[in-house]
Amino acid sequence: MDLLKRIRQKIDEFCFNHMRMDGAQHLIAGILIDVLKYLIPVWSAILITLIILVAKEVVLDKWIRKGVADWHDIIWGAIGLLLGVL
Repeated sequence: MDLLKRIRQKIDEFCFNHMRMDGAQHLIAGILIDVLKYLIPVWSAILITLIILVAKEVVLDKWIRKGVADWHDIIWGAIGLLLGVL
């Protein structure tokens, strides 16, 4: 359990020291979407969350041009997913 706590602290430190505001929004979205794990099995929730993160960037931002496609957003969302799972 101490290992998970140390990992979480390192992730928190990294996020607070290296994140821009848009990254913070994706981090929070990744955590919130991961609430699915309480409704369905954890691996299914992880898969659905990753699909949503990638689909948002590819479909909305790249194809429909509702925003700017940035792969860093997927990374921050995945970090949020990881924090949500822990």
